[in-house]
Amino acid sequence: MTMESLETAGGFLFLLLGIYVAAEMAVLHFRRHALRLREARTTLFGALSVGVAVAIALRLALPVSVALFASAGIALSPVGSLGTGVLAWIAGWLVYEFWYWFQHWAAHQVRLLWCIHSPHHAPRSIHMMVGANHHFVESALYMPFFAGFMPALFGIEPVICVALNLVDGIWGSFLHISDQVVPKGRYGVLGRFLQTPAHHRVHHARNVRYLDRNYNSITLFWDWALGTLEPLRDEEPPDYGITREVDTGSFWDVHFRELVLLARDVRATRGLDRLRVLWKPPGWRPGDASHTAAARRGALIRAGG
Repeated sequence: MTMESLETAGGFLFLLLGIYVAAEMAVLHFRRHALRLREARTTLFGALSVGVAVAIALRLALPVSVALFASAGIALSPVGSLGTGVLAWIAGWLVYEFWYWFQHWAAHQVRLLWCIHSPHHAPRSIHMMVGANHHFVESALYMPFFAGFMPALFGIEPVICVALNLVDGIWGSFLHISDQVVPKGRYGVLGRFLQTPAHHRVHHARNVRYLDRNYNSITLFWDWALGTLEPLRDEEPPDYGITREVDTGSFWDVHFRELVLLARDVRATRGLDRLRVLWKPPGWRPGDASHTAAARRGALIRAGG
């Protein structure tokens, strides 16, 4: 398998993915009458902003793709290359998914990172366009670093990083399939070891029980191993969105309001607390962590909820 063949396969698969996204939007609007048009417009603008940012970055500073980040990582790896044998692919999958879990966990636990991840979670519904809606900084730099450089630094060959990123991109996109199109989203026996739309609907929910759960996008392994796995409960349907009220039809509110609120909180604090506000979880205030997702979820569980 060569990088060129992966690029060709990836281009073809993402073309098919784009066709499906358009078809799902049409079904949701014309058949289901369940598409929030202003919100869909904002997610479309978000996807387009990512495309523009990546194109500019590629033109001005080449190392913004997974392949190029991985090439830099393998060159600096203290362990050298693990090769491309069967064991290397298995190790690659575990290492790649760990770093995916880590970056996703950090994006929810570090407030500054949450500011660039929250646009993905802001919509009050879930569908394939939501899967394409990210902050341009996250897609152009943050994600390629963790999907390419970090696995390669641990000896994973760039071709393996790119192949796994392709699987991640396709499978992860379909985790956002609309609950109006695939209501249950559990996929039978596959849901025992793979992330399914049901798992990811938990991740996009603002129900206290579901906050900050199910970070991976291919298998369940690291969520299970690190204690962040949460099944979707039939008796508690997901309430999509983030914990503050958002005008989901406003590109500004969705993509930049969290940064404005962070700047306000930094100005309102003093000393080292200004730095703590940046790296502590969303909801943290000096001397008060009761509004963080972990504290709220812990209180629910202690109360027997």
